[in-house]
Amino acid sequence: MTMNRIVTALSVFCCLTGQAQAQSVDAGESRVLVESGGWRLVGDFVLPRSDAPVPAVLMLNKAAGDRRSYAGLASQLAARGIASLRIDLRGHGESTNLGEFMPGELQRDPLIWDAEVDVIAAHRSLISRPEIDDSRIAIVGASYSGEEMAEAGRQFVYARAYVAISPGSFSDSSIQAIDASGVPWLFVVSSHDRFLREITADVWSESRTAGLVIAPGTAHATDILATHEDMAERIATWLAHRLR
Repeated sequence: MTMNRIVTALSVFCCLTGQAQAQSVDAGESRVLVESGGWRLVGDFVLPRSDAPVPAVLMLNKAAGDRRSYAGLASQLAARGIASLRIDLRGHGESTNLGEFMPGELQRDPLIWDAEVDVIAAHRSLISRPEIDDSRIAIVGASYSGEEMAEAGRQFVYARAYVAISPGSFSDSSIQAIDASGVPWLFVVSSHDRFLREITADVWSESRTAGLVIAPGTAHATDILATHEDMAERIATWLAHRLR
């Protein structure tokens, strides 16, 4: 793909800022448990006050991370009338009743794999809530959970939109399924993330529809949200546009 397409994608993304403006919205937050194959997944559910079902975004942690990194994005979404469920996948955060993932053991620790069933379980939990418009659910994944959410879509049902932040383990099957899914995908990566160069190039060459945002620096996964103060707002605006 050409640099013109990168510029176009960035321009479209920047133009969305200012649309779907954040407003002062009452929202309640509650702790939830989602059962998934013996795992008790712990999450935080944020629900804006509304007389009608609202859209929702499911947020998935990076490897050796947890749901706390999405607190800012959850606030930005709530301000746009969008509910959210940020959840600790198996072996992470508070979801450790069957074991804890150990950083540095990514290739050997089985706890981190097969988390696509956790994504499906969390997606089902949102669909089952009467407060949620089940036709307007999006998913955000970071690092390894980008691949997990893509595989969950192929096994279960695709969400309305996806944001993949530094999807370092994104497989060829997932790349080939981007356009076939029929839903919008946004990839957010750092310009000097050494883990993403080949994957970013493959996504850009194989997909005609994926959006790509390149942030300066080396931050990986949800560290991008912490490093770039405006990124949560920009992602929330993109999601609000897709969930209208």
